[in-house]
Amino acid sequence: MSRAIVNLALPVVREKIETILMQYPCHPHQTLFTAGDWHQKLLAYVVARMPATYAAVEDGLNCDWQSSAPCYSPAQETHMGHLIRQGIDHLVHQYQTEQATMGSDGTVSNWFG
Repeated sequence: MSRAIVNLALPVVREKIETILMQYPCHPHQTLFTAGDWHQKLLAYVVARMPATYAAVEDGLNCDWQSSAPCYSPAQETHMGHLIRQGIDHLVHQYQTEQATMGSDGTVSNWFG
């Protein structure tokens, strides 16, 4: 039987993102990050900056890593919280910049003719 590589950090980071997002106002933060693309961007932003934690499991086994032992130290958990907040701020700014460059009809405005 072959083995599959499972990223143990993803469920931990997802849960922490959800917890932290609940502390932010509904608009634009929670609204923005319920959209799949922006949520994925935030997840990627954080995971790319955290140590990777993987496990090899047999293909076909149904594993629930949601309740597994913590894969990060308390210091890393704190750092993750800072990264999530930093990522939220960065991506909200990116979103607002993109919206500011869009015209009212959804096309990029052309100020120079």
